[in-house]
Amino acid sequence: MKFSHFHNIKTPCLIPRVSIFPNHQPQRSMYTLSKSERLCSQILMGELLASGLSFIKYPFRIVYKISSQPGDYPARIAISVSKKKFKRAVKRNRVKRLVRENFRLHKEILYAPMPSACTIDILFIYLDDKLPAFSKVEKAITAALQKIANDLSSPTKTE
Repeated sequence: MKFSHFHNIKTPCLIPRVSIFPNHQPQRSMYTLSKSERLCSQILMGELLASGLSFIKYPFRIVYKISSQPGDYPARIAISVSKKKFKRAVKRNRVKRLVRENFRLHKEILYAPMPSACTIDILFIYLDDKLPAFSKVEKAITAALQKIANDLSSPTKTE
């Protein structure tokens, strides 16, 4: 069996694109949530759980800590939803998606007052056993980010 018609296909050119503005860095959009803004390191997660400050803004418990390793962004987040409360992964993923979306939309509350060399790790733990409405999550996330920003900007902070 011959595949002669495949010989006419040209491979794409692999020449790297060069910007005509060599010193121009693309501006990071405030309304994105990149991989660098997610807390993936088990070491950093362990440090956060061992010695982080925590408070409750129902339906979340928020644990946060100034990170020992600086990152590309001022904050890194992780989200935890209990398997005990939501048996189905679809429902757990729905809650995580709501939290990510609300953090993405309101992170400027946290980013504006933060010093540039500082990175903060935040863990959102969902406490309720019912699926939340978008507005309920938005209210809790906004209040939590405001509290963290106030705690970081006050001169009497404890770590």
